Amino acid sequence: MKNLFKLEIPEKRNFGLDLLRFIAIFTVLVSHSITVLPERYYFVHKFITDGVLIFFVLSGFLIGRILIRDFEHTLNFSNILSFWKRRWFRTLPAYYFTILLIIFISLISHNYINREYLTKSLFFAQNLVIHKYNFFAESWSLAIEEWFYLLMPLLIFLLSVSLSKNIKQIVLISFFIILIFSLLIRSYIFHCNNIASIQQWDTLLRSPVITRLDSIFVGVLGAWFYHYKKDFFTENRSFLFVIGVITFFANKIYCDYFFSYNFYTCVLYFILCPFSILLMVPKFYYMGETKLPFLNSIITKGSLISYSMYLLNLTVISILILQPLTLNIWIKFILFWVATITASILMYKYVEQPFMRLRDR
Repeated sequence: MKNLFKLEIPEKRNFGLDLLRFIAIFTVLVSHSITVLPERYYFVHKFITDGVLIFFVLSGFLIGRILIRDFEHTLNFSNILSFWKRRWFRTLPAYYFTILLIIFISLISHNYINREYLTKSLFFAQNLVIHKYNFFAESWSLAIEEWFYLLMPLLIFLLSVSLSKNIKQIVLISFFIILIFSLLIRSYIFHCNNIASIQQWDTLLRSPVITRLDSIFVGVLGAWFYHYKKDFFTENRSFLFVIGVITFFANKIYCDYFFSYNFYTCVLYFILCPFSILLMVPKFYYMGETKLPFLNSIITKGSLISYSMYLLNLTVISILILQPLTLNIWIKFILFWVATITASILMYKYVEQPFMRLRDR
């Protein structure tokens, strides 16, 4: 049993980025865990951040570094195919395994499966233009990331053919193209719809692919600064961190206490808040481990299984398994955390890792 759940920490981990990823998944789990509790406990949301935004910026930063590194000297379709293969070996096996779990549990518990939503989810089309909650509700953010993986290399390739072979210029141009596109789309949706509820705001603006690609491209801009302006990236990290924290919490206070469906919250928020997170990334990147080895281990291992926890915690654990049970709410709350962590360790070890080893070979 000990070996069954034992996690080995790979070498060359960046502790600061692991900490950022741990904060992101922890806030997601807290947000989803309180759904098993009465509404009077929902005030907890005011004390946690948007973990998905952190994941978006972090993904953009990490993938942006890979793209710049791989495409700087040789940019051809063979390189793009290699990039896609490595990304999809990393993300798709666990995703489709989770879909199989949802289907299996739904069948044995006689839950209805919407075939249209299922088919769309197989191709990450469940929230291209509009997001309606379906049988795998939380996958909306992964769909945005998968379309980013698909479109970013293609955009860079097309710009290299038509404009310039200089990857340094191309990445910046790509960022501004996506930024302008996303701002125009959100502005159009805002002006054409009377956004008057959190559900409309989420369905039309927060969750669709076409409205949120710029949130990930903000991280790509951070990768550009890391690669081409590293002195600025490293020497100013403390100052940037302070500015990032101030702007981030100013955003949060406004959204928690003064939120209204205006141009800022419907259009600008989705780019300004990721920028505040990006300003913190340099500080996290050069952050060393704490003096508590046990805490370091929790953070690093939590980061390792974060993708599995993201996939399993809500639809599989909370909705399909715990929701039908007639148990005390606090027992459900504890079971949510225990089951999510346990199942995620198993999926990381026996689904994610084998495919990553296969990818590396």
